[in-house]
Amino acid sequence: MNHVYVIDDNVEVASSLSATLQRLGFSTEVYNDPVVFLQQSLPLSPAAILLDMRMPSMTGVALQKRLLEIGRKTPIIFISGDSQPQEIIEGMKQGAVDFLIKPFNLEELLTALQAALDKDRANTQSLLVQMSLQERYNSLTTREKEVCAFLVKGALSKAIAVALGISEATVKVHKSRIMEKMQASSLQQLARDMLQLAPS
Repeated sequence: MNHVYVIDDNVEVASSLSATLQRLGFSTEVYNDPVVFLQQSLPLSPAAILLDMRMPSMTGVALQKRLLEIGRKTPIIFISGDSQPQEIIEGMKQGAVDFLIKPFNLEELLTALQAALDKDRANTQSLLVQMSLQERYNSLTTREKEVCAFLVKGALSKAIAVALGISEATVKVHKSRIMEKMQASSLQQLARDMLQLAPS
């Protein structure tokens, strides 16, 4: 089920938003204090965060920054009745999906939520692919990892053999095992997969 975290210090606004979303089939959690959200909420997916910009304990942008620091990537939609242009720019630069100015209509909200949930699904899928690739790479022996690094750079078997001080036939055996373990159908795919594993 699609999940929405509603974070707004205005209890009435937060409760109203939550009730509306629940009627439309969303599951929701309401937090009137972003600090409490940080302390108590558990990451779910697919999910989105509806986040007020101005709150006493922490601004929306400050919470967004903190979530990025701890690696929590749930997409954020800012909601605000009074925001400075600089806040909007900063929020969008930090990856917010949208910025809705109160009062916004239901259609605007649902469009923004759909975009946020789609983004979260894509993020989750990407993470699963990366975890699977990492698992496959971890199954390579130390020597296979060395050969793999040369293959990704486009080095030929003969050059790899010279560089590592092994026979060309041994390189070919390692190459075959690498392709099998990494489930790569071509050197191009192997290179693409390895690129996904490289730290961004």
